[in-house]
Amino acid sequence: NKLKVHKRSYMDIVKERLGPDENGEHPDGLKNTFKRLVSRDKKNEKGKLERKNSTGYTEQFVTDQVLRQILLGENLLEIVYPDISIDTDNENCPRCNMYLSDDDVVAGWSAGNSQEYKTECPNCLTKFVPHFCVQSTLPSFVGSRGPNSPLFCERLSPWVLKKELRSVVSGGIDDLLSPEWRERESKNAVLWWNLILSFMRYRFPFTFLLQGSFSSSLIAPTPSDEAGES
Repeated sequence: NKLKVHKRSYMDIVKERLGPDENGEHPDGLKNTFKRLVSRDKKNEKGKLERKNSTGYTEQFVTDQVLRQILLGENLLEIVYPDISIDTDNENCPRCNMYLSDDDVVAGWSAGNSQEYKTECPNCLTKFVPHFCVQSTLPSFVGSRGPNSPLFCERLSPWVLKKELRSVVSGGIDDLLSPEWRERESKNAVLWWNLILSFMRYRFPFTFLLQGSFSSSLIAPTPSDEAGES
């Protein structure tokens, strides 16, 4: 299964960065960064089978073609934002100090409620606004305390994120694709990184969100598994 590429396209660059791994594993840099979002169960395949057999738990998987697009987006993200780090592992309940995993934060959201910005602690039921942190060594990266500092973002549920995007995006999809739009003010950056985080958690390809950072088109036909297809 090989990607169909043109000479020295961005697909070529990503193919090189993926290396020889044919098992769907991520490059080391991104594997560490996004371990809770895309690799959290890869070291426990046996445990997954046991949970499925004993509790009816079903792990969500994507097709090989979708996985290629997800890997493409993750590698392009590292090209655009060198040494990218998205940290969702530092959330503690402000009342009982219980550590909340990313799954705990998501489970505490009020489903379908676009007015609720808080999650709920599974231990003491306290509601609070969760956060995550984004860092990169990109010289032009601007964080919460200025250039080259971490960007602290409120973690938004999909329903809140949808509402907030509608309120600030006036130019349609072109705004979301523009690096200038997300660099214009911190609120735009927070919304854009929430989009990236949500797409990664729910295993959706997000290559199109990076299009504004590249002159060549990133949206290519889905690679075919048919060896003889032209």
